[in-house]
Amino acid sequence: MAQLSAKEQPVPLFSRVLENAGAPPLVILHGLLGSSDNWQTLGKRYQEAFEVHLLDARNHGRSPHTAHHNYGAMANDVLRYLNDRAMSKVRIMGHSMGGKTVLQLLHQAPERLERIAVADMAARAYAPHHQPIFDALNALDLQTISTREQAQDHLTAALADPGVVAFLMKGLHRKKEGGFEWRANLPVLEGHLDQILQSIPLEINTIPTLVVYGTQSPYVSDSDLAAYDQACLQLEVAPMPGVGHWLHAEAPDAFFDITWNFFQG
Repeated sequence: MAQLSAKEQPVPLFSRVLENAGAPPLVILHGLLGSSDNWQTLGKRYQEAFEVHLLDARNHGRSPHTAHHNYGAMANDVLRYLNDRAMSKVRIMGHSMGGKTVLQLLHQAPERLERIAVADMAARAYAPHHQPIFDALNALDLQTISTREQAQDHLTAALADPGVVAFLMKGLHRKKEGGFEWRANLPVLEGHLDQILQSIPLEINTIPTLVVYGTQSPYVSDSDLAAYDQACLQLEVAPMPGVGHWLHAEAPDAFFDITWNFFQG
């Protein structure tokens, strides 16, 4: 095995495990600025048939903050998690950044994957588009607020998107000693946006793959679907009409039905 660079060294990830003794494992990876918290409600539904592992990516949630943030490192973090728990082969699903992490795992360790689901994400590189969010987060002086409502009001005025604001507010943590902090490592994530938006190799493979996407989202195009179709020999595609990028939050029942049926296969 090739020596890992400092940028690829794995870290121990925090996880929420929804136990189901003897059931096969299902690993779920969140998107940029998210956390395992985002998936708890759906995770409890998957728990009927699977032992569900909701992971916090590095620099997110309760996982370690590091100076590096790229897909090679995030994939190695997941592999360390699987190795530490003697999980030889898993079903795995990722949304957005988590979806690209799944594709990176497909690239570097396909033998560890039973089935994969990628939610509203393609393998291609994306143009920069997150800066307004980071600007709004950075402009909020956490030392001067005393309530969550003050933070929410600031983000609402800056972003004018209630869905995005509600999502971001889940990452605001009240410290035991008083005051607030963002769980995400904002400086590192902002500094690595170019790597978060980079392309992932998508090679011919036989892993059963589900691509589920919102028809109102700009993240998955016809050309992206064509690339998946050319590479993934066991591909299922599931468009969700009228739904945007946060498809699992906007239409959780429909999203659950699509993914549940796929992972039961």
